[in-house]
Amino acid sequence: MPASIFGDRFLGREPAWHRLGTVMDTTNLTATEAMKIADIAFPVIKVPTLAEMPNGALIETKQWAIVREPTSDDPEYRILSTVGSEWTAIQTWELAQMLDPVTAQYPVETVGALGHGEKIFFTLDAGEGVIAGEDHHLYYLVTDHRDGMGALQIAFTPVRIVCQNTLTVGLNTAKVHVSLHHNKSIKADTQWYMNIFHNMLKSRDSVINTMNQLSLVTIDERQAEQVLHSAYPNASMPRRLKLASDITPDDVDKNVWMQLLNDKAFYAKEYDKARERVQVLRNAAWERYEVFNDSFPKVAGTPWAIWQAIVETEDYRKGKVGQSDKAILYGNRAEAKARSFTKALELATL
Repeated sequence: MPASIFGDRFLGREPAWHRLGTVMDTTNLTATEAMKIADIAFPVIKVPTLAEMPNGALIETKQWAIVREPTSDDPEYRILSTVGSEWTAIQTWELAQMLDPVTAQYPVETVGALGHGEKIFFTLDAGEGVIAGEDHHLYYLVTDHRDGMGALQIAFTPVRIVCQNTLTVGLNTAKVHVSLHHNKSIKADTQWYMNIFHNMLKSRDSVINTMNQLSLVTIDERQAEQVLHSAYPNASMPRRLKLASDITPDDVDKNVWMQLLNDKAFYAKEYDKARERVQVLRNAAWERYEVFNDSFPKVAGTPWAIWQAIVETEDYRKGKVGQSDKAILYGNRAEAKARSFTKALELATL
């Protein structure tokens, strides 16, 4: 399994996204049953943190540690993050119990945990659908970020059957967007969860129609490049390089100036590397865009075509070992897809 999976805590009927999946023998599981088989019911707790003073005294801080309790294969307490006093955990079994009634209509497809348990996920099978004239398998990805860096969220995740591209789409474009923040009211908020989720499920066709809009208009090369640049924005100049560029030899003494020159050379090189990486991605996506246009003439030159090219680039480009699958759904690759989708939809609805 990829290094991003916590131990072997992944269970699935079929791989729900690119290069990730262990097929399970049992079908029609409830979320609670799948959670137990996948062994992701480990609790997380919040404990106060202490600061040690120079004299050895310990004082309480205003920060709390999110701690994962020991597991059979990692028998120690793991600090996942530090948060403020308002942050409140929701345990995996509580989420599973809320999903159980939904799984009668939308079966569990995958369930698992990432890292040291800081993220857990359920994927529900939402059936088949046609988007831009192609068959897609449709999923709802339910994710809880337990590291203080995110909320409990739902994403609509169509997968192009022809090439297994993962079209991760946040439901910001739908009428209902589920995002439950880990504050003190989260337990009360979960009482609303099933009703919210019900509306989310009804929004499936609405989101598909929204995605189909991308294939109904033609854009020119300049507009396609706008989508491309939204996915891969220009690299930011390092602050030290910018500062060094504004300083002259008359502003500082000789030793400082020599140090600035060395720093400037180093950060200029890093800046060039960053710009080069961006350009490599843009070139790769543009090449896929041209291939996509040739392969699918009915939707050539549309926002759908350039978005697909970016999705393919992100799904299949090389990355750090064990990190690419995680990034496809949660990290920088998913963010590139989301940014380009937003821009493509903007062009489609002008």
